[in-house]
Amino acid sequence: MSGNHRSSSLIGRIFAEIGSLNLNALSILARLGFGSAQAYVTYTHRLYAGYGLPWTWSNLPWRADMTIPRVTAAELFPEIDFTRSPELLHPFPREQGVLPHELMILCHAVRKFQPAVTVELGTAEGRSTVNLAMYAPEGGEVVTVNLPPEPGSSVGYFYWDSPLKSKIKQLYEDISTWNPNGYRASAGVVFCDACDQQPGMVHEMAQGFAVVKPGGVLFRHDYGTNRGPTKFWSEVGKHLPLRHIEGTTLLCMRVETPELHAQMQKVAADFLKRYA
Repeated sequence: MSGNHRSSSLIGRIFAEIGSLNLNALSILARLGFGSAQAYVTYTHRLYAGYGLPWTWSNLPWRADMTIPRVTAAELFPEIDFTRSPELLHPFPREQGVLPHELMILCHAVRKFQPAVTVELGTAEGRSTVNLAMYAPEGGEVVTVNLPPEPGSSVGYFYWDSPLKSKIKQLYEDISTWNPNGYRASAGVVFCDACDQQPGMVHEMAQGFAVVKPGGVLFRHDYGTNRGPTKFWSEVGKHLPLRHIEGTTLLCMRVETPELHAQMQKVAADFLKRYA
C-alpha cells in the first residue's frame, strides 16, 4: 500500500472521527469521564460510517461498499434443511462474536459435509470451535489457529473442560507467519475470523485459501460490521464468486472446482503483493 494512500486514509478517518463529536459527547465527558466519552464517540463514528447496525443498514442503498451479492442460506446450500437449527453449545453471543444464527449455519455445514478436517482461523474463547467440533465426524479434527495467549488469556475457554476437546487441535501461531503446508488443500470447511486490519487480513485470506480443498466451503465473518474487512473482501469479491449470506455478517464461497481453487491461489498471491 502506498504512502499517499495511507495518508489519505488517515486524513479521512480523522475528519470522520471529528464529525462524530457532538454536544452529547461533551456532556458525557463532563459527567462520566474520558473513557465513557471515548466509547460514545467510537460507536457514534461507527454508526455514521454505516457499520453500527449491519442487519438493517446492509440493505440500504447508500451502503455502496457492500458489493458482494447477497443470497439466502437456503439458496447457497439447497441440500441443507434450514427449517430447524442444530443444537448449539453456549448459544448466547459474545461481544463481537458469532451470532447464534450464524453459528447455526456453520454447524449445519459441518454436519452436512462431515469434513475430516475443519480449519478455524481465530479461536478467541473457542465458542465456535467447540460447536464445530460437536458436528465434526468421528475421527475428524477441528484445527484452530490463534496468536499465542498472553497471561490470563481465555483463548479456547469454552472447550477447555469439554469432552469435545479430543477433536480439537489448538495451534498458537501468528497468521502472517504460520506455515499451512501440513493442511494445504485438506479442509472441507474453513472459517476465517482472525484479523480486521491489514496486513493481517490478507494473510488470513491467503491461509484460508491455501487450506480449503476443492469441493470445500470457506466462510468469513464480520462483513458489513467493520470498514476494514468490508472494503477488503468487497475487493476480493471482484475476482472470486463470494456470496454474502442474507441476514448475517458471513461471507461464503463454495470451492466447487479445482479450477476455482487454482484461481483462489492466484488471487491470494496478487493481494499479498499489494497489501502485505
